[in-house]
Amino acid sequence: MMRVLCVASLTLLAAGSVSAQQPEYQGRASKLEDIFAAANLAASRGNHGTAIARYQELVAAGVHDPDVYFNLGTSLAQSGDYPRAIFNFERALTLRPGDGKASENLRNAERALEETRAEAEGEASIQRSSSISDALYSRFTENGLAYALLVANLAFFGVLAWAWARRSRGRGLYTVLVSSAVVLVFSALGLAVKSGVLRDGPRAVVLEDRVTLREGPDPRARVRGEARGGDRAELVDQDRDFVKMRVIGGPEGWAPTTALGRIDSDDTTH
Repeated sequence: MMRVLCVASLTLLAAGSVSAQQPEYQGRASKLEDIFAAANLAASRGNHGTAIARYQELVAAGVHDPDVYFNLGTSLAQSGDYPRAIFNFERALTLRPGDGKASENLRNAERALEETRAEAEGEASIQRSSSISDALYSRFTENGLAYALLVANLAFFGVLAWAWARRSRGRGLYTVLVSSAVVLVFSALGLAVKSGVLRDGPRAVVLEDRVTLREGPDPRARVRGEARGGDRAELVDQDRDFVKMRVIGGPEGWAPTTALGRIDSDDTTH
């Protein structure tokens, strides 16, 4: 399944005169569209290596678009690189929460990775996010939650002020107050979850099949455990070319930065 890139939605213009930069913008937008079209064509012909390279070229150029990540994840999955496919589907879902097709492809990539690993090693599983809050708010966007929080605030305190001014009480009044309070708390908690306040660090996906976790940011440090491709993790610390990560439901330790893909960051591409 191919998706169309909406170049108009990208922030590509720098500061300055719009009229003066219009030709430059149009030229770059046209070039990005050409790269995306070439990637889609290669993918449709089964040339996934070329498609992957072209999609990665878009990401490296600063295009952080859910359709690009979705198509890149699809090509990676079809080429058998399931950990990186999982990573890109996760990034697509971060930008477009509730995308049914991306969620389906993510689950398919996870199952394919587990089946491939089970055939080679016996029973195998991927460490996914165990957070109930992450699952609860997966279909909500930050903008939607912020809007709900604003409306709930206005409703709650507006009704409260009206009741105080009128010295009025009634079942309908309490119903509105309770309902708006529930929405207020739900949306506030959702924004905290989305912003990462309740996490120890940015979300990440292990990209390599086997990643050794060590006690310190040094390849000579003692081994603490192992992470597998497709595992979800949280990044706790960073030191030069090493990051300290906590695998969801697994061990914690230091590993090379190249072994992980940061879901919540736009400055690292794989």
